[in-house]
Amino acid sequence: MPLFVQPAFLNAQPDFKAMLFALLALSAVAAPLLQHLPLSVAGVFAVCMAARFALLLSGIRSLKFAQTAVMLGAATALVIYRLGTIFGLQGGISLLLLLALLKSCEGGSRRDWQVLVLVMLFLLAGAVLFDQSLLTGLWVLVCLMLMACTLAVLNEVPLKTAASYSLTAFLLTILPMVLLFVAAPRRATPLWGIPQPASQATTGMSDTMKPGSISNLVQSNQPVFSATFPPDFTPKQKDLYWRVMIMGDYTGESWQATDDFTDSAAIRATARTIPYSIILEDDKGRIPVLDYPEAQAMRGYQYAAGQVLRTGSRKGLRRLKLHSTLGNELPHRLSQAEFAYYTFLPASGNPRTHMLAKELYRQSQGDAETFARQAYRYFQNQNFTYTLRPPLLEDNATDRFLFESKQGFCEHYADAFVVMARAAGIPARVVTGYQGGEYHPESGFWQIRGKDAHAWAEIWLPEKRVWLRIDPTAAVSAVRIDSGLIEALPENELGELVSGSRFWQNWSDRSRYYWQQWVVNYDADRQQNLLGKLGLSHIGTFGIIILLAMGSIPALAPLWLWWRRIRSQENSDPLARGFLALKHSLLGRHFPDAAALGPKELMQLLQDNNILNPELDTLIEDFIKLQYRNGANGKQAAAWFARAQKLSRKYRNKETS
Repeated sequence: MPLFVQPAFLNAQPDFKAMLFALLALSAVAAPLLQHLPLSVAGVFAVCMAARFALLLSGIRSLKFAQTAVMLGAATALVIYRLGTIFGLQGGISLLLLLALLKSCEGGSRRDWQVLVLVMLFLLAGAVLFDQSLLTGLWVLVCLMLMACTLAVLNEVPLKTAASYSLTAFLLTILPMVLLFVAAPRRATPLWGIPQPASQATTGMSDTMKPGSISNLVQSNQPVFSATFPPDFTPKQKDLYWRVMIMGDYTGESWQATDDFTDSAAIRATARTIPYSIILEDDKGRIPVLDYPEAQAMRGYQYAAGQVLRTGSRKGLRRLKLHSTLGNELPHRLSQAEFAYYTFLPASGNPRTHMLAKELYRQSQGDAETFARQAYRYFQNQNFTYTLRPPLLEDNATDRFLFESKQGFCEHYADAFVVMARAAGIPARVVTGYQGGEYHPESGFWQIRGKDAHAWAEIWLPEKRVWLRIDPTAAVSAVRIDSGLIEALPENELGELVSGSRFWQNWSDRSRYYWQQWVVNYDADRQQNLLGKLGLSHIGTFGIIILLAMGSIPALAPLWLWWRRIRSQENSDPLARGFLALKHSLLGRHFPDAAALGPKELMQLLQDNNILNPELDTLIEDFIKLQYRNGANGKQAAAWFARAQKLSRKYRNKETS
């Protein structure tokens, strides 16, 4: 058998079924990428892939160079037009995906299709950079299996055998893969700290709040982030106010987020702080923090107005360790400019709300905290209802809500309360974020979803110099704050929430949590924690190397068995091995069709080139007798093999001397 792969094999066109299977593998690899790329790029890829299948089925296995060159220019122009660049995560992956498809159009040889499989590997890496979810991880494993099968099928291995070998190889590498992941030295931060597109967001929380904005958001059951607290502390749901945005700009119809200045005069809280960790997908650099966050120095993060946490980086999935004080007061010294900002109202609009606010303020004798209690009681005593289906309110919406419809969701109550406070001359602002969450006692974490979105109010108390949290929603639906949205809504509105199977949701939450904690965010701290639990915290570098070596034994076992089988085959036919070695020494390893050259042909070739001598003639004649006439026993074959090796070395040494 030849000792090297002939170039002719790689340059030959692969089987039709192998090409078809390679296209199917490329489609599978591209599937998770398409949702993260511009719609135009995904659409062009889908159409061109369908066309490529049609061409292959019609017998056209490759396109001409001029055709692929034009398509290359069009693909590059499309990516630049849609994204402005061919670099970065989106630009680079978009171009690479289209180039992979073009490679399949160009591919006329087995080597071209093998290169396509290599490109698929880079595309898979791009899918992981876009999304580090559990489903993506499982899909990557499936695609790796498909790619391994594709390489085997391209090299004329039957599909059933290719699948069997690929699955076996995968199973044998699981143990070393896990050991390598667990024990290899880790960075202080997770691997996946890569930039994300600025437009990518997962929560859907808007910078603008108006009636209906949050009630639409809570109909999503999508997970937003998870949180864990120390084992000795389990918070109550009513204490979990996760602030995301401060709404300070009021237009008369809607509230706009205030992120352009910091509370420079914020006072450090003296109450006990609670440590906690959150894991979340990037949402335009906005980080939910528990009321009230302790301003701690963190590289790349800063606190904006109202102690909301922001970051300029786009890192996809991230884990943060934070500290907060559980309470309803945020110490702060309000400047004159801030006082004017937080009391501003348009010159006209909602006149009845202004009159009500001034009356309550008069009854409170000018005390802001007493006013807050009076306004709170107003919501309690005037038959307001909490609903996902409030009527549409247009002109003077706050007036119409307070005095006519009296039906609303959290944003209606927060809006009305803050407008009333400002109308009374009390600094006030709307806060949007999330309230509560679902606790998983088996795993010890809280899962916060889109349906936990909430809005509440804060007013400033000049005597205490604090922002006081007031949640007017609690005045009409205390169960919303204590037990969550599902318990607060009437039964006929529960169908509007996307809940799905309870069993599936719990399983999905737990699997996502463990995946994010122990795979995606497996950093140096997590590694030390895990090794400590396993009693391996002092194992050292040498011990880790030994551990990895032991774990690699199952993966190396097939290689050892293959080597043993090859050696066994070689040892079983010393005549054939010796004759092949002789031909390589006399003719060179790259002599055409050396493997097919018989003994008589070899003798004739040596005689024609004046190389044949009595020693070689005797050796080859003895080979013919042993191989074809008499049949050789083990000792005779081994003796001839030793003579052939000796003579092969002699001629090899002559050639190199």
